Amino acid sequence: MQKLLGIIFILVFVISFNSKVFSDIEVKKIKEKNIEVIKFQAPDRNFPNNDDVLAQIYFPKNNNKKLPVIIHQHGSTRDGLEFKEWGGNSDEWGKRLVKKALERGYAVALLDTFYKRKLKPTDKEKFPNSVLAALELSYILSQDERFNKSKIFYTGFSYGASNVLKLQDERSAYNNIFKAAVAAEPSCNIVSIPYKSNTATLIIKGEESHYHPIACEYYFKMIKKMGNKIEYVSIPKVNHFFSLNGSITTGKAVNGCSDNIVIRLPKRKFKFADGTPTNREEVLKKCYTTEAGKGRTREKLNEAIDIALNFIDKYNK
Repeated sequence: MQKLLGIIFILVFVISFNSKVFSDIEVKKIKEKNIEVIKFQAPDRNFPNNDDVLAQIYFPKNNNKKLPVIIHQHGSTRDGLEFKEWGGNSDEWGKRLVKKALERGYAVALLDTFYKRKLKPTDKEKFPNSVLAALELSYILSQDERFNKSKIFYTGFSYGASNVLKLQDERSAYNNIFKAAVAAEPSCNIVSIPYKSNTATLIIKGEESHYHPIACEYYFKMIKKMGNKIEYVSIPKVNHFFSLNGSITTGKAVNGCSDNIVIRLPKRKFKFADGTPTNREEVLKKCYTTEAGKGRTREKLNEAIDIALNFIDKYNK
């Protein structure tokens, strides 16, 4: 393993984020692979005293200019690749995104916010608020002279895509520097009231997803009504994983209440889209189901990633 490592060093920065959260950053360079793995802190109330988050950063070869960079948030199943250090993982979207984005001249940072948190795909009520880790990483990268701080982008798949849509939440407003973002196959069943955002956003849905598109179609209209830059693409005949052989199996999904989605309000309050007040207990009962998507042949996944990169390319000018 030592042969794979180039210069290994530790950098400690004092990073001001949100309400004066500080992050110690440890960096390991794998010179032969043009990769760096960094460890930093993103506190989450579900995981007290377990703040460490990883990101594996890929650099295009032979590039001397300031790089645009895409931060990617994995879904609930990190089944794509293993990081070179510390045992982190990402999903299949992240794995394929790296190859395609490097060819277009982007650096790519794959986040692992499940690192050492012992989470299973069915532990959805316990998942971290990963948009906070993405925002902190965007700040860290914006301070690095190798990256163009005006061209930082954000993508996510499934659970990661739902975190991308949290950029529409007013609580993300004061430290959101993402120029554009792509939410690939999010659940839009529990969402925030959109605020005026400068981040251009694309939602990509599979027409036959068990995360029913009607919920995201409704939220898309809410965001558009706010006047934000938002686009919506539906890929025909594919499921949640952009596969053509999709079916429903037993598991866990936030896909209930699709025809009357839940809106987050200030002070941890909720209401349904029709205006009916609700609470956390009712949301858990009505919006969480025992369904899961089956079929991971992913025939249309590359097409979905190309759509995402074409959208980002428009803002990389």
